[in-house]
Amino acid sequence: MTLQTPDLAHVNDPTVSTAAAASLDPTATENVMHAIVTLIDEYGPMAPWELEQRYHAQRTRRDWPRVAAYSVHRRASQVKKQVQVLAGNGDRVRPPGGKPAERLALTVEATAAHAAIRRYMRGEQ
Repeated sequence: MTLQTPDLAHVNDPTVSTAAAASLDPTATENVMHAIVTLIDEYGPMAPWELEQRYHAQRTRRDWPRVAAYSVHRRASQVKKQVQVLAGNGDRVRPPGGKPAERLALTVEATAAHAAIRRYMRGEQ
């Protein structure tokens, strides 16, 4: 998917999604991306719904930004598709009452993933 400026909405996203993306705090967005890498580095591969659960369970203790529940899922997708430091590992898991989702794993060491996120958010990628 091709991203629009400010690189947080996809071209095919509805107008309301594009408007919401334009209002996002880039620092919070970057912090969520770093949190995703940290969680996968610490706990191993996780599906987006598992990332959401862990993120929200640990957000206060780790001083991560408050975000909408689905925001973690969207940032995980962005880190996978745009930053390209996550990939599916073939393990599909079913959330309670939902569709199966593939677990995401780091494709590089965590320090390299964090550096790639910083470059991406600064438009250097």
